[in-house]
Amino acid sequence: MTNRRSFLVLGLSAFLALSGCATEKKTVRAPSTHYVDTTTFVLSRVLAPPPANDSAETRAELDEMLKIQASRTAEQSARATADAEVSVFRFSDAVGSDRFKAANLPLTVALFKKIADDEVWAASAAKDAFARPRPFLLEPQLQPLLKKPHSASYPSGHSAWGMAVGLVLADMLPEKRVQIMARAREYAKNRVVVGVHYPSDVESGLQSGSALVAVLFSSPRFRADQAAATKELRAALDLTPLDR
Repeated sequence: MTNRRSFLVLGLSAFLALSGCATEKKTVRAPSTHYVDTTTFVLSRVLAPPPANDSAETRAELDEMLKIQASRTAEQSARATADAEVSVFRFSDAVGSDRFKAANLPLTVALFKKIADDEVWAASAAKDAFARPRPFLLEPQLQPLLKKPHSASYPSGHSAWGMAVGLVLADMLPEKRVQIMARAREYAKNRVVVGVHYPSDVESGLQSGSALVAVLFSSPRFRADQAAATKELRAALDLTPLDR
């Protein structure tokens, strides 16, 4: 196990101690999960609450978003809009190979689809618990580049997904760790650029994605699936197998 994995798994112990064994009661949906124990992984119990709607912090965030809206370029807007897609292949430029394609990587596609399912469940439950309104509902001058979401704002699910992808993909391709993690942060911040999330939503999403990956690395089922996908991915990219 790598040092980074050890750190994440140690962090998981503290996370589970805080989250306890009670299921979050506000969300009644039947979750579709693959690696996550829904009785212990309750983000709303470990994330700090968002700033109040009428707080100075929220007003400052809205003003920052208005400045971003006024200064975003066409290129930034196009890239941020494209990042609305929930796909590991949005990280293709960080991986840096034309062999990084879905047709070549069925096990890798399946792995990240399962991670996406777990992330959606966890983030949706937290959104329901915090019920923070989207920024464009408080500031009418904000004009999102995307269709306005109806879900609550905190935490950002896309940011959680981007961080989870970054950490897992970087673990599979440690040679590209710096590029992948930079792309994960950009992917998350683009939710502010498109005008659908506050910066604090993104921060909480990054924290959520990190917590999720700590749980994933503790799951035998995940580790087995990741090992198979890593072998497939590294062979497709013509990289030597990892010594684990």
